[in-house]
Order: sequence, then C-alpha cells, then structure tokens
Amino acid sequence: MKVLKKIKARIGLSHKQGLICPPGQPLEFHPIHGDNVQLTQGNTIAARVESFCKAVVFTHRPVRINEKVFIRFVEKSESWSGSIRFGFSAVDPRQLSGNLPKYACPDLTNKPGFWAKALAEKFAEKDSVMYYYVTSSGDVVFGVNGEDKGVFFSGVDTRRQLWGLVDVYGNSNVIELVDPRRSLNNMLSNQAPKSPAPQRIQAPRIPEPRLRRSESCGRIPNYVESSYYGSKRLARAAFHRGCVGQNVSLNQTASIATRTDTEFCNGYVFLDSPLQPGESLVIRVLETESTYIGSLAFGLTGADPRNLTSSSLPEDSELLLQRPEYWVLSKDVLANPHSGDEICFTLGLDGAVLCSINNGPDRVIFHSDISIPTRPFIDIYGVAQRIQLLGVAPASHPTSHTPTIRRSVRPSKASPRPKSCSPQSLPSLDISQDSGMVQNECVICYESDVDCVLYSCGHMCMCFSCAVQQFNSSGECPLCRATIRDVIRTYRA
Repeated sequence: MKVLKKIKARIGLSHKQGLICPPGQPLEFHPIHGDNVQLTQGNTIAARVESFCKAVVFTHRPVRINEKVFIRFVEKSESWSGSIRFGFSAVDPRQLSGNLPKYACPDLTNKPGFWAKALAEKFAEKDSVMYYYVTSSGDVVFGVNGEDKGVFFSGVDTRRQLWGLVDVYGNSNVIELVDPRRSLNNMLSNQAPKSPAPQRIQAPRIPEPRLRRSESCGRIPNYVESSYYGSKRLARAAFHRGCVGQNVSLNQTASIATRTDTEFCNGYVFLDSPLQPGESLVIRVLETESTYIGSLAFGLTGADPRNLTSSSLPEDSELLLQRPEYWVLSKDVLANPHSGDEICFTLGLDGAVLCSINNGPDRVIFHSDISIPTRPFIDIYGVAQRIQLLGVAPASHPTSHTPTIRRSVRPSKASPRPKSCSPQSLPSLDISQDSGMVQNECVICYESDVDCVLYSCGHMCMCFSCAVQQFNSSGECPLCRATIRDVIRTYRA
C-alpha cells in the first residue's frame, strides 16, 4: 500500500479528485466554474457569456512549482474596463461547487487559501500570450509574449496543493489555456500578422526647431521643447538620483521616471534642486495605465532627498504630512491623465502653488511657505505610470508678479506701513520703501512679537493672541489665505 501511494504521488495522483494527472498532461479548465463561463475546445477555452463577473475558473489539476500556466487572450471586448485576475487556489474547486462568488478579488482573496491579483489591461491585447508560475518561495512570476515581467505578487503557501485560478474579468472575455509543449515563438510568429505584440506608449514626437544656416553649427540651446508651453523658456532639469520611490526607475539622464508595471504606488521622484519663488516646473505624461485609479500627487518639501530612504516613503503620500520635515502637497492634480498631457506647476511669490493643464487656466492647489527653500516632489500614482521632466522656467520680472492677496484683518490703530519684503520674508504684504516694521512683528497688531505658527500652511506672521482671533473670525492665514487648522504656540530658546 505504501509503495502504491508513492507511485501515485510520483505520477501526480489527486486523491480527492480520484484522477491521475501525469506531469506532462496539458492543463484544462476545471468543470467547476462561474455561472457566466462556457467551456469549449476540450475545456481549454473559457468564454464569459454575459455581464463582466461570475467568471472564475480553475485548472483541472494542481500545478507544480515552477510549472508555467500559459493563457492566450482570444477575444477582447471594448464594453468594459479591466482585465483578468489570476493566481492560485489551495482549495479543491470541487469544494466550491455552487458557491463561487462574483469576483476573485476580493471575494476569494479575502479568504484563506486564495491568492490573486489584477493584470494590467495593456498586457491583455488580443492574441497576446501570458504565462505565470509560482516559485518554491511563494513568489508568483509572470511574463508576456515570451518576456519575463518579474514577480507579480508573493506570499503563496507552496506547502499545499495549488490549482491555477483565473477570473475572466472585464475586457478579457475569452481566454485559452495553451499547451506549453507548443513552441511559444512559433505560435507568436503565426499570430504576428493579425496582431503585433503590444508596445509601450512612447512620448509624443515634437518637431525639431528649424535653425538658420548660421545657427546650425552653433551650441545647442539648453532648453526643452514643449507642446503647450512653448512660450516658456524651459531650462533642462533632472530628477534627484539620491532617493526615489521603491517602484520607480529613472533613465540615464534622470529626466524620465517610470513606475513598475505591476505596482500602483510608491512612485516618488524629487527635483534635483529647490524651486525658487516665481519659477515653473513642467512635466509631460508619457504613459498611463487605466487598470488603476488615482493620479499624480505634487508637493513641496524642505527635506533633502539625500537624507531620505526609499523604504521610509509611505504608500499614501498624505502620510508625508506626519513627518518632521516640512511637507505640503495635493493629490490627484490631474484626475484623468492621457499620454501627451503636460502639467505646469508654478510657485508664486505669494506662496500660492498654481497648476495648469495643457496651457489651460491656472488654479491654486495649495499654499507653501516660501520663507524656507523647498524642493518639488511627485508621486507617480495610479493611472499615470511614466512621466518626463521637460524643465524649469525661470521667474519672470518681479513687476509681473506683484502680490495681490489682501490681509483679511486690518490693524486696529494707525501704524507705519511695512517695509518692502523679499520673497524670503513676507511677500503678501504691501510693498513699500518707507517702513520701519521689524520682521518679527505681528502683521495684525504691529506691537507683539511673532510667537506662533499656523497649521497647515506653516506661516509665522502673528502673535498668539491675534492668531487665535484670526482663527475664530475669518479662519484664513493673512498671508496666503490658506485655511487655518490650528495655532501652535512657539517658544524661543
């Protein structure tokens, strides 16, 4: 009996199924599947017959460690969004008969013994062939059209029998289990005339500027062409190489940042130098991924990237506000990005950060404290997956940036006019030359020293008493008009 068990185990006998599955047997789909699935071609093709859900399928036998599951995308619908979810199940599909949920994620993955994740839609083009397998360490690796894409997710318990699991979801409405013994290269070459392998979206080509003959041999200007901001002279800039998000890679010139295909967060990049008041930063979206939601986050920080580590940057950029350094940001600055979109961020002399899309109207996304040097950072999050730093436009002449923000509370008694302010002090006050105001005076009463800081804009411009009154009245910072969330008392050493 013991010898028989060893023989059965060696040839792959599943005791629960009562079927002998030789190691070389091609994979088929299990007869237990979702209500909206129809199996054909010897149970190798699974088609979703209606709607976009209730289409979970399994392999008819357990798969082995490092055994590749090949899937060809037979048909692609344009009526839905998203693509297949795939992974593994440690539960025998027969135990799920009549009890399969609508979705693999999260209905099954929230239960023990199931592991799956959504495939990016760009990998699921018609006639493309993907494969995936699990390693002995529990890492699930996948590839497309013969090219390895790396680890898709981890944490699979390989001590148990594992069935392949696929949710025929979204636009991937017909899939086929391909026999790995067939030549993948031959199969792809036969399909090539019908549908070439998907290519990465490239940046839109911009015509080279026409040079006069006398200029053609001169020095190439240190400027970058922009489709929408051609009137701005964009000086070349680069992302900081010292620290980037865990899922980001930079090209050789550090001007293009790409988030990993299979991840949606931790896409942080920092400018290689601080942004001065009046300067503008322009970026271009090169590639998007519609499988995800959310988009770019833009912010300014007083932190030096050389003192940061990739592992210390959170998945949610809003958690940066809890760090000890100065951070201010706005999420989803571009709700629905498309390839070729250009975004211009301008740090005004009054601390207002303006955002413009494709040379459209400016809108204020947040206010920053310009009394300290700050460096721009971007979180390439969600839909946006690849961006290009076009450059930085220098500040215009100061007269074109005269601050227009008015103080919401006027002094209660006559007082001398404030002296002129540089961008590093108080740019939002009236600019004048005949003033005797000391920089440390409260801008409301002009009598007491500044002894508090406003949260969350960070301005230190009032005494504690006036700040509390301002908080209870208009509730806005008199410098940048940002909402006062709290008044924090400060003390000198």
